[in-house]
Amino acid sequence: MNQLTNTTIHYFQPHPRNAFSKTWLRFFTMMLIFSGLGLISVYFFNIYFPIIVIAFVGIFWLKLRLNRMKKMRDLEGFKIPNHIWLVFKQRHPNIRQSSYLFIEDGFKDYFALHLCRKGAYAMPSHSVDALWHILIEEFDEFYESMSQGFLGYKLIHKPHDLHATKSQQAAQRQQLLNTWQGACYLHHLNPQNTQILPRLFQVDAHIGWEQGLIFSLPFMITMYRQMISSASDLPQASATSSCSSSSCSSSSSDSSHSHSAGSDSSSSCSSCSSCGGGGD
Repeated sequence: MNQLTNTTIHYFQPHPRNAFSKTWLRFFTMMLIFSGLGLISVYFFNIYFPIIVIAFVGIFWLKLRLNRMKKMRDLEGFKIPNHIWLVFKQRHPNIRQSSYLFIEDGFKDYFALHLCRKGAYAMPSHSVDALWHILIEEFDEFYESMSQGFLGYKLIHKPHDLHATKSQQAAQRQQLLNTWQGACYLHHLNPQNTQILPRLFQVDAHIGWEQGLIFSLPFMITMYRQMISSASDLPQASATSSCSSSSCSSSSSDSSHSHSAGSDSSSSCSSCSSCGGGGD
């Protein structure tokens, strides 16, 4: 039987996922600026076209954000059906049923990353990746319906090259940091100075997944700071996501970056990846 480990993962249970508070602020700021410019064109030049365009664009953006908020609320209440967990139990009989909730929450966190922003994200959990494999291999119709319902596209998972080049390894590190940043924002954590690991980065350690991915908080913060100091546009959105596992990851750029239990703070690439369209 797997042994539950003392982690800070219970911190996340009473806290809902972030419903785009920062994007709302940017949205209203931009609308105020453009509305001001539109009013100037009307007042000084008697030109109404800009204010009409701004109004239509504002309504479109507002509907888009409200739709995303609804999907995020729906994701909060979504449950993996019991018959899928029965298959999971057959494949992984040593995992306690009490651990399923943490795996499910990790999977929903991963989907929420794509719902917040389309991009390439590494999957930093072998246990969550195991659930993902079952959905794809055994319940593809259900998985596609779920993906289309929440994301508007099917999030694809496929193997990537075991012998990654240096450029591929760099892409894998980028994907891991995309996930780190997104997972921190998802739970109102500062990716440069968080005091706890995001939930998705804790699942394997908490449930005691054999050969799971164990992450060092200081190392992740240091690596993230180094990345943003050398790149001005993190994360780079691409149409995929990646998951890290000893055997797989998801992303259209196909890469994942992982720490395995017992390893030091150096990074290693997982052996499989998934590609798919990301969110917008």
